[in-house]
Amino acid sequence: MDQLDDDFTLTEDTAIVEKKRPAFLLVLCILTFIASGFGLIMGLVNFAGFNDVESQLRNASVGANPFAREVFDSLDIDRIQSIQDWANILGVIASVLCLTGALLMFKMRKIGFLPYVLGQAVAVYGSYVGISIMKEMTSIMPVAEMGDMMTMMGGIVMVFVVIIAIAFIIMYGVNLKHLK
Repeated sequence: MDQLDDDFTLTEDTAIVEKKRPAFLLVLCILTFIASGFGLIMGLVNFAGFNDVESQLRNASVGANPFAREVFDSLDIDRIQSIQDWANILGVIASVLCLTGALLMFKMRKIGFLPYVLGQAVAVYGSYVGISIMKEMTSIMPVAEMGDMMTMMGGIVMVFVVIIAIAFIIMYGVNLKHLK
């Protein structure tokens, strides 16, 4: 056998070739590890009591017109706090799912794409739930335009979250061909 034939023969030693992780997938996973880790930490901090809706609303109404106090007293603080707690729970679930999915895809497992997509869907829904809290807070704003601006900012954040989620899902989807 000449040298050319030896280059193209497969032996049992060379039949098992481990796939190398593409650099783009590595960057996506690192970005997801950072974002999901930060989201998980922030979600746990919020559960520790640093996200108390009543104190936030009281601080927002300080210095407001005298009618704001009446509006503040008419708000159902417990309902708003339960919405905030639900948004925090959704954020933690989304972070855990995205982190799990990215870890599996980092290990070159295609199955990690499913929890990642589910985590992004939960994150988008959690952002939507968070906007309902902003709508409640607009009722105590001393100037109506200020409340409208808060609602508009919430909508902009929601659009941004959706665009980022879709972009990352597409980028991970492009890399599925490299996963097993």
